Amino acid sequence: MPNIPAKERLKRVAVIELVLDLVAELDKLGTSRDMHIVLMAIRLGNYQRRPMDVTALAVATSLPRTTVIRHIHALEELGRVKVVTNGRRAIPLLIGSDLPLVKGFYGKLEQLVNQASSNLSKVDSSRVDTNVNDR
Repeated sequence: MPNIPAKERLKRVAVIELVLDLVAELDKLGTSRDMHIVLMAIRLGNYQRRPMDVTALAVATSLPRTTVIRHIHALEELGRVKVVTNGRRAIPLLIGSDLPLVKGFYGKLEQLVNQASSNLSKVDSSRVDTNVNDR
């Protein structure tokens, strides 16, 4: 393993732990994981005030376009999104508030991000023994 400075190593640990924790939370969603990922991408477009069409959602989620379409139809049936067309583009938009449905999930993600931010801040503000050899 290359000789990585102690501070950089601790930063990488914090980021890797965050990614692994996020993956674990997504895995808890089980079979609806991909649908939740599509829903997050739809929400992202709304938050950015640039709603995404099906193709952009497929790119953002790294899911096949047909999978995204299937999940959008399921979300429509659940009353979570409404699809509007703009020429040939189909753009799903959120309907109402789904806060009660996702509050726990997003609360946990926020907690994980805050913990990682705290860990990174501690690394940046602390004195780390840079003479420690990599093990």
